Parts: sequence; C-alpha cells; structure tokens
Amino acid sequence: MDLKGLYTEHLRTLARDTEQALALCRDAGEPYDGIVFHAGKQMMYHADDHPVVFHSVPHFARFAPVPGPDHLLLFRPGAATRLVRVVPRDFWYETAAEPEHPYPEVLAVTQVATPEEAQKQLGDVSRCAYVGNDAATAAALGMPPAAVEPRPLVAALDWNRACKTPYEVTCIRAAARIAARGYAVVRQGAAQQMSERQLHAAYLEATGMLENDTPYTNIIAWDDHAATLHYQTKRTTPPEPGASLLIDAGAVHHGYASDITRTYGRDNLHPVFRRALDRMEVMQRQLVAAVGPGVSFVDLHAHAHRGVAAILCDLGILKVDAAAAHERGLTRPFLPHGLGHHLGLQVHDVGGRQASPAGEHSAPPPEYPSLRTTRELAPGHVVTIEPGLYFIPMLLEPFRAGTDAGAFDWKLVDALVPSGGIRIEDDILVTPQGRDDLTRPFVPGHLDA
Repeated sequence: MDLKGLYTEHLRTLARDTEQALALCRDAGEPYDGIVFHAGKQMMYHADDHPVVFHSVPHFARFAPVPGPDHLLLFRPGAATRLVRVVPRDFWYETAAEPEHPYPEVLAVTQVATPEEAQKQLGDVSRCAYVGNDAATAAALGMPPAAVEPRPLVAALDWNRACKTPYEVTCIRAAARIAARGYAVVRQGAAQQMSERQLHAAYLEATGMLENDTPYTNIIAWDDHAATLHYQTKRTTPPEPGASLLIDAGAVHHGYASDITRTYGRDNLHPVFRRALDRMEVMQRQLVAAVGPGVSFVDLHAHAHRGVAAILCDLGILKVDAAAAHERGLTRPFLPHGLGHHLGLQVHDVGGRQASPAGEHSAPPPEYPSLRTTRELAPGHVVTIEPGLYFIPMLLEPFRAGTDAGAFDWKLVDALVPSGGIRIEDDILVTPQGRDDLTRPFVPGHLDA
C-alpha cells in the first residue's frame, strides 16, 4: 500500500481510538462532544524575542504531520475531521512550505493567516475538550479550564499511541533509513579519529538535517566521554586515545523518530573492553530475539542485568559468580538506565508506565527505578532495546569502601574507566508472531560488517 493509502487507514484507526477515548472520558464523568487538537503555541525564551525550537503537540501530529504552530484540528465522532492550517503572511520569516505529506486529499483542510481566524473557523467548540500546550487558546475557544487535557481523556489517548499503525511503522522505518546514512559516515570518520564536532557535522550533512531537525541532540562520545549517558559536548580536538566511540543519534520522518546507538572500537582498544563490546553485541541480539507479544519488559530488563553480570564475571571484572553478582545488585553501577522505552512521535513515547487505558500507573520495581517501560508488550508496540555497560567513577566509588568491595577487581576497573562505556540500541516492532527489527537492516552492528 502506498503512503496515501497507509495514511488513510491510519486516520480510520485514530478515529476509532479517539472515539473510545471520549467514551472512557464520558464513563469517568467528563462528557465531551469532541476534541480540539492544537499544534501548539510558539514559546519564547524568557524576556527575549528569540523562539524556543518548536515541536508540534504529539497528539495533534499523530493526526496531521504539519510543521509549525497554531494549527487546529477538530475531531467529532461521526463527522469529518477538520484541519485549520495557519500560514501567516510575514516578511520577517519565510512562509511555511507546503507539507510533503498527502493529507489534503484525506482531511478537510482550511488555510488561514492568523490563529484568531483559525479559532473562528471551528465555530462553537465550548463542549469539546482541548489537547495542546496553551490554556489561553482553549479559553479563547470558549472552553472551561476543566476541558484542558482532562486526565481520563489524555490517559486513553496515551495508551492507544503505544500501538503503532502500519503508517507509523513505515515512518519509523524511513527515519532509520535516513539515520543510516549518518552512521555510515561516522563509522568511516571514527576509523580516521575525527573529532566529535567533525563527526557530528558529518552526520548532519549525510542525513540532510540541521541540528533543530534531529529528534534529540546527537551523542557522539569518544572514550571516557561515553560514561556520561547524555553527553552533549562536541569536542573539536582529536580524541586521545581515540580507542572507542559511542554514537547515539536518530532521524525524523513525518514527525516519527528513530533512536539508534552503536559503539565502535579501534585497534588500540583495551583487550578486555573489546571482549566486553563483542559480548554486549551478542547479548543485545539475544534480547531483541526475546521481544514478542505478551513479554514483560520488566523481565527483559532483568534478563539484561543477568547478561551484564555474566560478562563482568567471565571477564574477571567482578570476582564472584554471575548469579551472586546479580542477586547482590553489583550490575547496577554498570547498567544504571532502563533497557529501553516506547518510541514514536516522541523519542521517549508516552504510555510506557500505564497499566490500562484508564491511566493507572505501573511503577518500575524499586531496584530498577529508571525503567521507562513497565507494560506487557503487545503487537504494534515499538520499543528500543538498548543494554549498556559503563565504567562510571561516580557510581563505582561507593562500592570501593562498601561491603562488596572485594567482589571487584579494582585494578582492572580503573584500567577500563578511560574506555567509557558501551551502549547498543535498535528499534523493535512487536508483531503478532514476534518482532521486526526496524533499524538493524540499515545500521549494522560492529560484528555485522
């Protein structure tokens, strides 16, 4: 099916899901005739006229992949979905380009020049709910404060967003294909020991993106910089020693993100770190192979910790057996983040800690507080699988004087600290039969090529 056909089916699914969300909201005692989805208001930095980078409100973007602020979309059950697109007449900034997407052929679209005109186009929506980032816009539309993102409605919308339509999966896969061009040039640049800044620029050039186009700020970290999980600085100096490189970067297609990480080693890599890198690659593939409908993501995360325990113990970094290392929590300073998260219009997509469409919270286990997804996996879910193994002095330091100090080979740990860490990440679609890796066909791992 072509993109237009996929999008048409996508809108049918959204209509069904949105009607269900309104029904759940009504059952919770908050009845609404429909929903006004707002693309969002452009924000400015405090006491400045410089705009914050604009990102559309995701629930609006799921209906209409239209860039820019102020657009309004009206959904009413049984009626045609209406999009009012705001295209200002301006000489300070360029007029917004026509979207590449075929939405005008399947949505009722009106174009106006101001937000005020857009509001008038909707007519009386005082009995509708508002989903967006600007309560003032809701008030201007005659909606009471209680109609601004009512919790039962947003919980149901968030829950449904976890199950991606074929259109959404196509967009995420396309975003992976775009990112692959960047990974190819970064891998070549790493062999030449290019600086982090140079690699970042090469990635943007290869993918055709500006920095504001990326789904998140690229992480390009040589050596010990990889021990800062969200490392942001792009050093201009050549790496020293330049033995390992971690890149965590993605791309966007019609608003949908890819989120990929690779770790590469050079010839001067510490031999134990190289063995750990190879083992992590194998383990990550095993975790991906375990993804499927009905699988507990919490159990997958625990499996990752047991895998890290085996690697640490087999390589002599820990001096106890793997079962004891896992039981005593000795893997936690080496893997301090969750195994992954839901992915879609947001890199860390919503609904991962929900237990039902009604919004009940499913908290992560106390031993894994950073786990972003606690839901049982279901067909249509897209999740990242990104185990890590890091040498972070801040997290390891308390163990040096603790009761488990003797379980560590501290001389070896200190020798591995300059290598930073390892993270390997792919985006995985849960299918009725198992899984579909949306990224690995385009971005090979270091053992694949």
